[in-house]
Amino acid sequence: MTSKRVWSFLRKYVLAPLPILLLFIGAVVLVVLGVKNVQVGGLIGRLLGRKEGSRSAIDVANSIPEDRVDERGTLIPMGAPDGRGVTQARVVPIQKPGLFDDPDKVKVTDPDSGDTVDVDLPTGVKAKDVDQVVIVTPEVTAVTVKSDSKVSAEDVDTLLDKYAL
Repeated sequence: MTSKRVWSFLRKYVLAPLPILLLFIGAVVLVVLGVKNVQVGGLIGRLLGRKEGSRSAIDVANSIPEDRVDERGTLIPMGAPDGRGVTQARVVPIQKPGLFDDPDKVKVTDPDSGDTVDVDLPTGVKAKDVDQVVIVTPEVTAVTVKSDSKVSAEDVDTLLDKYAL
């Protein structure tokens, strides 16, 4: 072997993986020392030359698939149910909790108004533990009671007033 071939071999198979190996060893040492949430996948990907995607997961979730069409062949918009009653909801990111934020609440951006909304978390759940929030807000436009029902219209009105948002 010539020195040029030896150097090429060493550079490709020894020197190139060395930073990745050092990063991996460093991550293992941190985990052994008790550090939580050590994530080095993104750094290893950058060292390997992988490029980040141009679209985020939220962009993908908020796009309407080409196959989501009604019986007339038109795209079903977000928020409208399909033939089976399934509605594609808009996805919004959770705002990262800051230093002075309440650990019992998570902030999200309302997709309709764009305002920041505080979501109270269940007992024992902290903001740092939350991955996603699903907000379901039904809109009741009319409630009718059959004439032969045991429930009176006044009872329905009382319940709606009691549990209205």
